Amino acid sequence: MLRSSTTGRPAGDRRCSNAALAAAALASAALWGCSSPMEREEEDALRESLLLSHRQLLGEVASGGIVRVTREPSSVEAELDAERTAELDRMSGLAAYENDADARVSAGIDLLGRIDEPVVQLPLERAIALAVERNLDLAAARLSPSITAAQLQQAEAAFDAEIFADVDFTKLDTPGPVTSDIVPGLSGDRRSETLLLGAGLRKRLAATNGTLGLESRLARIDDDPSLQGVSPFYDADLLVTLQQPLLRNFGREVATSEIVLARNAERAATERLRGTLIDLVDEVETAYWELLFSRQRLLIQAKLLERTITERDRLKLRQEFDASPVDVTEANSFVELRRLDVINAREAWRNASDRLKRLINAPELGLGDETLIVPLDRPVDAPIAFSLLDAVTTSLRHRPELQVALLSIADAGVRLTVADNQLLPQLDLSAQVGLGGVGVEDGQDAYDDLSEGDFVDYLVSLDFSYPLGNRLAEGLVSQRQLERQQSTLDYRRLAQDAVLEVKTALRAVASEYQRIGASRAARRAAANNLRAIRAQEDAGNALTPVFVDQKLRAQERLATAETQEAQSRSQYMVAISELYRSTGTLLDRNGIAFREPAAGGSVSAEALLGERAEDGRR
Repeated sequence: MLRSSTTGRPAGDRRCSNAALAAAALASAALWGCSSPMEREEEDALRESLLLSHRQLLGEVASGGIVRVTREPSSVEAELDAERTAELDRMSGLAAYENDADARVSAGIDLLGRIDEPVVQLPLERAIALAVERNLDLAAARLSPSITAAQLQQAEAAFDAEIFADVDFTKLDTPGPVTSDIVPGLSGDRRSETLLLGAGLRKRLAATNGTLGLESRLARIDDDPSLQGVSPFYDADLLVTLQQPLLRNFGREVATSEIVLARNAERAATERLRGTLIDLVDEVETAYWELLFSRQRLLIQAKLLERTITERDRLKLRQEFDASPVDVTEANSFVELRRLDVINAREAWRNASDRLKRLINAPELGLGDETLIVPLDRPVDAPIAFSLLDAVTTSLRHRPELQVALLSIADAGVRLTVADNQLLPQLDLSAQVGLGGVGVEDGQDAYDDLSEGDFVDYLVSLDFSYPLGNRLAEGLVSQRQLERQQSTLDYRRLAQDAVLEVKTALRAVASEYQRIGASRAARRAAANNLRAIRAQEDAGNALTPVFVDQKLRAQERLATAETQEAQSRSQYMVAISELYRSTGTLLDRNGIAFREPAAGGSVSAEALLGERAEDGRR
């Protein structure tokens, strides 16, 4: 996406291959998991819709080649020779404060009542590494893939084999009429005891969504009187059962739909975590460069206050000659206004330091501590080259929210397949095959008789039902169809948002690069103006109130220009970070390895510290 030169394949070949590859990959990914023959026509329409959408997006940006950010040359700088330019950079700008051994700044009194507490120097790489390791928001987000992995395990557990056992005891004492007149000596009372022991194994079948069971039962039956003439006796049974839907709820797609949805949820949680990590790195970079700017601003305002106090004191010494009280009071107002700017800059530095502390969450830089962070890295002023087509294509491939949206389309397809199956009538098959045996001595005797296979029972039943009108199922299908259309539109909307963010980020990079040039030229012009005033002063120009006022205003213009240049350079780094965030490649840029979980594992992210690239590091 970003290049330092314009070498490479012809732009037309690259555009065609990128567009075709992106459209094909995204369309196939969007339809992952939707393969029901009953939905083939609708799937083809959805695929064509996504292809057309991406062809349109990529076609709109395919006309341009590689662009290198540029800025117009400054007529002010063109008038300065190299020696003068070097002199102006020594007296103003970021380098002037870095090279000035006396460029120290007081942060004032902290919340613990300390003055000029210790500071900690921190490179950007270290700040990012600490945030990746310790940020609390990221730590909470890391749990989401593990939670969805546990939910996937629960969905898969529906097809685990299940062992079951039961014990039933029944004792009946039933009175009856005396029947001695019919059968002498026989009473009508009946007493019976039945002890039934059962155990078995059953399993849900992923291929058909039926349930297959194997069960062994042993009953001890004691009847008084016994119609069999033997009491007690033992009855053993070995049963194989099948409960199988034949129409509604039949098939692998329905049976495993919850597993597919849970697996997609796990993948979506992983992509959301990657998005959270990208946002965190972007926040850290933004906070880091804002912290650098806030400290530079404080250095500039403190230096301006020092210069203003010096000139005010000079005016006081001239009150006996040509400086009026009005001139001194005006100078005093300048001093107090600039003192106010210093107070504001101190507060901004402390707040920016705390924001970065909160993001990195390092024990040695606790948020409750008032230690200030001093950034070690400096913003670069180097142009970058980019291809809008490559940037958009990369964004469509790598943005986490787009991957989540594709998974939502796949989920909607799975739910539509299940809903379509519910349109069928309910027709369930129940089948049972059993072997029986009887024993009079003990249970083993009954099982021995069962093994002979003389007694075989068969039981088959069909259960049919169909609601008149079938409005519930039809309403569900309509809902699922609309949900899939909605998820497709959501994806297309997110794709448009991605293109918009990429273009906005590219414009920001180009504009901030131009602002650096403009603000640097303004700063050198202001410094040159102040140098000319000092030259007049060194040549013996009278320190009249008018001259001192002119000098005060020249110092203020220089401080304003220095502040604008420092802000532009920091914002240029922020814009580059935002560009990589908009394309979904900010982790790669910072050398952060994001590892998706293996089976049963967890997601990890590791900041790999190394040399930082030239497009926005040192």
